[in-house]
Amino acid sequence: MKKFVVLAAAAAALVPSAALAQDGEAGGFKVAAVGGLDVINLEDETDSESESGLLYGLTAGYDAVSGKALIGLELEATGTTISEDLGDAGLDLYGGVRLGYIIDEDSILYVKGGYTNVDVDYVDNLEGFRAGLGYEQNFGGMFGRLEYRYSNYNISDVIASDLNGNRHQVVAAVGVAF
Repeated sequence: MKKFVVLAAAAAALVPSAALAQDGEAGGFKVAAVGGLDVINLEDETDSESESGLLYGLTAGYDAVSGKALIGLELEATGTTISEDLGDAGLDLYGGVRLGYIIDEDSILYVKGGYTNVDVDYVDNLEGFRAGLGYEQNFGGMFGRLEYRYSNYNISDVIASDLNGNRHQVVAAVGVAF
């Protein structure tokens, strides 16, 4: 329930006014629901362990367009169903930049990168970076995305110096452009 309340509050804070003008077919404010596959890996010099589950959450951002180039800022709050041996990987907050190439007025290829912070039940927050790539298809005022992303966290600084923690996600998003 706590995760849902935090995600709902984040969405309410990020939802832009529908009256705002859009910079073009690809630009403007966007809000979307995201979901997909989430895999967390912990590795040291001799062993590795991973858990997989489902990812769910909300993302919001703003894209500016110049010719065929797109640059965007985005914020995201997600949760996961992973909660077994690796501990409860709770709320994951992300803020980053999206750089894209507009293939045509409705199709965008993009890369993304930024800061990620995840709450894990047996330690404080873990910080790291996220990098990804994706495809966006616009349908009038709506859009869909498919993306892969990789996150790496500072587990070696917080838990053990020989431990590495990373996350792989394949996500889909459906949203509204304003």
